[in-house]
Amino acid sequence: MTAFGGNIALVAALQKELCAKRKILNDEQVLDFTTIGNILPGPLATNVVAACGFALRGMTGLVVGLIGVILPALILICVLTELYFQYGTAPVLLKVFNGLLPGVAAIITATAWSLAKKNLKYPMQIFIVVAAGLAIILLKGFLVTLLLITISGFMGFIFLKNKLATQHIQIQATPLFLKSPLRAIICLLIIGCFIYFFHPASLLLQELRMLALTFGGMSVTLFGGGYVFIPAIEKIVVGLQHWLSAKEFADGIALGQVTPGPVAITASFVGYRVAGVLGAIVSATAIFIPPALLMVFTQQFVDRIKRRPSIEAIFMGVRPAVIGMIVASVWVIGKSAPLQWQSLLIFGLVLGLLLWKKIDSGLLIVLAGTLGYFL
Repeated sequence: MTAFGGNIALVAALQKELCAKRKILNDEQVLDFTTIGNILPGPLATNVVAACGFALRGMTGLVVGLIGVILPALILICVLTELYFQYGTAPVLLKVFNGLLPGVAAIITATAWSLAKKNLKYPMQIFIVVAAGLAIILLKGFLVTLLLITISGFMGFIFLKNKLATQHIQIQATPLFLKSPLRAIICLLIIGCFIYFFHPASLLLQELRMLALTFGGMSVTLFGGGYVFIPAIEKIVVGLQHWLSAKEFADGIALGQVTPGPVAITASFVGYRVAGVLGAIVSATAIFIPPALLMVFTQQFVDRIKRRPSIEAIFMGVRPAVIGMIVASVWVIGKSAPLQWQSLLIFGLVLGLLLWKKIDSGLLIVLAGTLGYFL
């Protein structure tokens, strides 16, 4: 409910809540989940949430975690969509969002600082952080992320393997819990095949079927997070299906930015426009659930092997690259805010309260939005 700003903002909120505050997961786990989530298709935010939930409580944790992260954004996007199509855009939302952006940038900055202090032990890792951050800022595309993870993992293997070889690393044969995710994936494939071949007579069911096929197909074929989804969704819902006009789609992206949680919740804006609340629910389910199941299925194998010294060296190279990506996201989100003294004031105030007073980030998000409205 408070993780505004999309993928990395939600990862930052998870790290603060689960690692720093509650101490039920450690920083390495969240960074490793983020690494795998960057490689796999689908929205990064919900992929990491699924992995955290599964690590804590198996399939029950996965389901509860996904409901918790999607439901607030889903409810809010439905309300905002109804208001939008009834009354048009509201300037007050733009004012609040202009305050949220520097606040979110400050929260991500504090998270990156916390992760860097705990995980950067060698000069090579600092170099990887800087190089990864600059690469994400200067270059675009999923291939950049994939190359960064590959190169940083290779550097970790080459330069850090010998350092780990002198340390005693306990290799635990962690049990594999593949049955539950595999069964869920098989059930999802069966349901998907049924939806694909079944042609209902009802117009509403036809619309829901098309929404499920459209966003379900996107969810497992698009890499690089929610922002990569935007042009692909636009091409289909505006150019091919004609569900929205170009102006309505752009406004839907803006409303998705105003809501907390994953950026890909914009799919529910489209679903609501096409088939009301049912359309919003179907769209959200189709775009978030399939990649989340793929995420936990893959994560099982990573957990099995990563405590070997050579694999741990690779991850010690990859984690600084993820921290560098988090640092770069501060720039990406911050530059969307108005370049005025008000933005700098909100950024500095939120960052100071986080680092020195340890105030909860949820309260600071409310403070940032309020300041944005009044300033």
